[in-house]
Amino acid sequence: MIGAKWAYLTINTRSTRCPCVRPTTSYRSHMRLNRILLGLSSLLFTGCGFLLTNGPPTGHEQMDSFSCTEQDAGPILDAFTGGATVLVAASAAAKPDWHDNSGRIVAVGLAWGVVSGFSAANGFKKAKRCRAAYRQLAIRHGQHPADLPPEGPFVQAVVVSPADTRLAVGEQRQLSAMAHASSGALMPDRPFLWSSSNDAIASVSNAGLVTAHAAGTVVIAANAGNVVGTARIVVTPPR
Repeated sequence: MIGAKWAYLTINTRSTRCPCVRPTTSYRSHMRLNRILLGLSSLLFTGCGFLLTNGPPTGHEQMDSFSCTEQDAGPILDAFTGGATVLVAASAAAKPDWHDNSGRIVAVGLAWGVVSGFSAANGFKKAKRCRAAYRQLAIRHGQHPADLPPEGPFVQAVVVSPADTRLAVGEQRQLSAMAHASSGALMPDRPFLWSSSNDAIASVSNAGLVTAHAAGTVVIAANAGNVVGTARIVVTPPR
């Protein structure tokens, strides 16, 4: 009797265990399609730093002109693709039962991530060398170093504040401008070229100080690396 009862409890306990959650066939198909698309994008975009970003040619120091890639678009694309493939590999490693051939996915994803990382680093290095070479070329052609844009990250956006101001004739207002890199980081050492759309209404000094002269509306612009930020100034009659 005791043996029969023990056998019953054992069978009942096994039958009432919480079943494991398994991915459905549709989910597996969806994941397989995502992996195919990611693999195709990796093949298309990985290696931009190696293949599409060109450094300055050998002997450029004696050349009167040459061509190279000074933008960071290629290596940035490499970094994005590499990060995406590593995330896929991490997902497959964390849930191997949810993927077909999870071991292969992890190995290939990590491999593409490493290749993309090396390609991005190579591309950033070549673009930096290109910018330095173009700078040297401009100096050889007679441009003064102080007239050249500073080296380093390119300005992506300029923000002028306050962006909208009302002044009475005779009043002044100090504006400020900040340059932002493509990463969103501030670039505090960038100089700005200030200008007004109508100096008769309101003028602006080299330091961004606005002086109102006559009623009307003007746009004040701050230029850094050919990227412009603006502010609107409304001038009212004297109070």
